[in-house]
Amino acid sequence: MFGNIIIPVSSEFFSRAALKRGAELATLFGSTVTVIYIIEERAYQQVDKLSDAFRTTYERAETKFDLTQEQASAADTVIFDEAERIFSSRNLDIKERILQGEFSTVVQRELQRGRFDLVVMGFEKGCLIDYRILDEATVPVWVESRETGSNVMLAVCSNIAPNQRVPDISVRLASAMNWDLHVLYVVDTQDAVEVDSSGKRSRKKSTLDLVSAGDSFLTGLASDRITTELVQGSLERETVKAARRHHAGLVVLGREQKERKILGIPARHTKRKLAEKCGPSLLFIN
Repeated sequence: MFGNIIIPVSSEFFSRAALKRGAELATLFGSTVTVIYIIEERAYQQVDKLSDAFRTTYERAETKFDLTQEQASAADTVIFDEAERIFSSRNLDIKERILQGEFSTVVQRELQRGRFDLVVMGFEKGCLIDYRILDEATVPVWVESRETGSNVMLAVCSNIAPNQRVPDISVRLASAMNWDLHVLYVVDTQDAVEVDSSGKRSRKKSTLDLVSAGDSFLTGLASDRITTELVQGSLERETVKAARRHHAGLVVLGREQKERKILGIPARHTKRKLAEKCGPSLLFIN
């Protein structure tokens, strides 16, 4: 399922949990794993702002070089040593790279260059990392949490998502990990439309029609190994509530097409909000 995994680590935040999850998935699927350490450009920008405005261009370049050397040394002595320890305990090899730039830009560039089919990363609320990659990535993104849930996978479907890949990937992943699978269908009453398999939004529909469509969808998934549930409300709120209710270890979501407006301007931040509010790990099927 996941044959080529990339694990990006920012110089601003290090998640050992992401490395451990990457090793687990590589063991399950025989994946190739690349760990990249990203030296954030923002570190240089902050130094420039705090330093003497009268420094010469040469002195600024020298400071940047020193910072780069420090970060590269940290990558070798801390990040990569830890990564090698985690993966070697499972008799797995990894590829390692040190790159400079802004987190999401670097990850997106690596996705375009390589044949990666999964990003495994950590998430730190309130830090300076720009997590645009959650919306921009064209491959699944696994956001590993620090919290430990049970072996329950929560697959979230809704009227505002195509619901094509989430059920299929969730069934296969739950089977490989030997986890229980619970499918939650959210009728999002804040956005009363249906999204088809191509991602196209319909005209507004009644709640009755949306509930009927959700019931039909869940009926098609019924089996001894899958439990299902339909709820009404906000996609984000109901997902967080269900994750807590089922003590889920992983929540799987798809290409939601929810539209909201702030001062008349369309805004979509569902994935980042879920990463901030939802306790368990998240797998975004982009």
